[in-house]
Amino acid sequence: MDYFDLHCDTIYELSEYGLYRRSRGTLRENGGQLDLARTARYAHYAQVFALFCGSTPIQTEEEAHVRFTHLLQTAQNAFASCSDVLVHCKTADDFAAAERQGKVAAFLSIEGAELLQSEADIQAAIDAGVRIVTLTWNHRSCYGCGAAADNDAGLTEAGIWLVQKLSVHGIVPDVSHLSERGFWDLMQNTSAPVLATHSNSREVCPHLRNLTDAQFTAIVQRGGLVGINLYVPFLTRNAHAEPSDILRHIEHFCALGGADSLCIGADWDGCDRLPDGISDVTGIERLAEALARHGYTDIQIRNLMYDNAKRFVTANF
Repeated sequence: MDYFDLHCDTIYELSEYGLYRRSRGTLRENGGQLDLARTARYAHYAQVFALFCGSTPIQTEEEAHVRFTHLLQTAQNAFASCSDVLVHCKTADDFAAAERQGKVAAFLSIEGAELLQSEADIQAAIDAGVRIVTLTWNHRSCYGCGAAADNDAGLTEAGIWLVQKLSVHGIVPDVSHLSERGFWDLMQNTSAPVLATHSNSREVCPHLRNLTDAQFTAIVQRGGLVGINLYVPFLTRNAHAEPSDILRHIEHFCALGGADSLCIGADWDGCDRLPDGISDVTGIERLAEALARHGYTDIQIRNLMYDNAKRFVTANF
């Protein structure tokens, strides 16, 4: 089985020594939800590793610089220590090379553009090969507002400027966490494809972090991607979720004509409540099995698990 995932917070956990302190873990092997020892089961594996801004709002440009630099160095050190099995991919050609070599294809994203508050740090992100930027996290920042803070607040002038600057360098905007107003501000100020790396359907589960049908349709029409998130509160209003709850979101998006625009953005190491029977990155196999039992073909499952994201990277990176 091949697996391409659009979002995890493993680098943040490594940088903070949260759950890893207990196991003295590394990217190669740790006590969290994702490590390369466990992903070795996948014939081809690609992962977008997020540099997460943190749950505490950033107050100054200097604080943003310190956080961003620390996260980037953590990622670069982790990638270098695993270079025997991992390729840090900055381009589609890098991704193709990783596939040929049978190595992990590792991409970098930024979750929370407030990490980038100076021209120097924006350039550092570009130079480091960051390919995706989530425009906000949950709170309000200098660039915009998260859905959890105010869904009616849009992008700021600085946010629109940042989107246009990143677009010049081929960096794809990510609307997960962004307010609904901010989403439409983005769509009005760029013609490029956009991503929702880890978001589900608001029609299926009415959480503010999820996408409306109109938002999903707009992403599909732009040639973008939506990564299905496995966090229980984004899947169902119940206390627990099962793989069937994930399927409800997939089926709803497929019914909107988005089968070729769906992939997985599980949010490994970024969520503490996962569906029953799925405790870590190996659980994606159980999701694939549930899809097969539900009548999905091998091609449909492969598209969702790998090929849709592969096609996007090949066309846009």
